[in-house]
Amino acid sequence: MFFCNTFISLGTQKIQNNDLKNNLIISENINYSKGLLQNIEDDYKELLATITINKISLYDKPIYQIDSKNNNIEKNITILKESIMPDNNKSIIFLIAHSGQGDIAYFKNLDKLKINDLVTINYNKKKYLYQVINIYETEKNGYLELKHNYQKELVLSTCSQNKDKQLIVDCMLIN
Repeated sequence: MFFCNTFISLGTQKIQNNDLKNNLIISENINYSKGLLQNIEDDYKELLATITINKISLYDKPIYQIDSKNNNIEKNITILKESIMPDNNKSIIFLIAHSGQGDIAYFKNLDKLKINDLVTINYNKKKYLYQVINIYETEKNGYLELKHNYQKELVLSTCSQNKDKQLIVDCMLIN
């Protein structure tokens, strides 16, 4: 929001200079900025939580509501519909994202996590701290195959370096 407000303020200053060419450009940019601001506000309304994994330099990445258009692996980290949020005693959150290269490869360094590393989920104005307790690979078949049945759990998944496998990082709530 700060960027848009600053930009509009700069635009007003240029308009007062009566430079017709700049007026047209600034005017178009103000309309674009207003549209961008509306998109940001719409996205914020759809925001469910954020995730931070300091070890792999993943900071405050948004997790959108399950029914949001932004809850899409081709755009963002995706929460699966089977997830139960951390304020429930039997919570389990399933998050998936791309690895590899590109802007949407949010879990590209997930394989660098080790047992006892920490993951933070900010949900409903509270921080939930999870600790990595298990890391393994399963067959890549469109399903997450869990090797246990814990409560208060966070499961992160992405493609493994082995193209036939998927990486599972299992975390337990510690605080």
